[in-house]
Amino acid sequence: YRIGRYTDVGRVEELIDELGLRLPHDWSEVRRDIEEILSLPRRAPNYERLKKLEALSSRLSRANLAIIGVAILSYLAGHPYVFVALAVSSLVVLNVVYFLKAYVNFKISEVYASSLEELEALGARIKETVEFLLRQLRKELRSMGYRVEEYRLKLWVPDYSGIQVVKKPSILSSRYVVRLA
Repeated sequence: YRIGRYTDVGRVEELIDELGLRLPHDWSEVRRDIEEILSLPRRAPNYERLKKLEALSSRLSRANLAIIGVAILSYLAGHPYVFVALAVSSLVVLNVVYFLKAYVNFKISEVYASSLEELEALGARIKETVEFLLRQLRKELRSMGYRVEEYRLKLWVPDYSGIQVVKKPSILSSRYVVRLA
């Protein structure tokens, strides 16, 4: 949430209840912070436009699947020129979809970047909660006899206490590989 990625909040709440954890902050406060972070883009003046562009890209993506299906059928029916035309059309639509999704993601990232102070303030309680969960994980691993320093996690943000970065994000992965210190 602290970097604009989304996870099912209800599922996280279920896991916390299932494990019987006593968080450092009341879950309702943490949940409210998460929902505030997720609502930041909705306050942007261009939010409605971005929402429409996202919906358009989804519709174009579904239409592209239909184009591919028709292209395959035309190839099987022995119409190579129709197949080539549809295949080229599919590539054009695919690029438009990619551009629209990249544009929307860029604009949403801009909204978060322009609200950095508010984002950091809202993320403070979440960060403390994650650090608590990392300490709990370390404690559980030790009680089970695991070597804590060999346990690896993939995180979007490596600024938590008690972890060390093993591998930075690369072309193939956008997350940090960290180990518990």
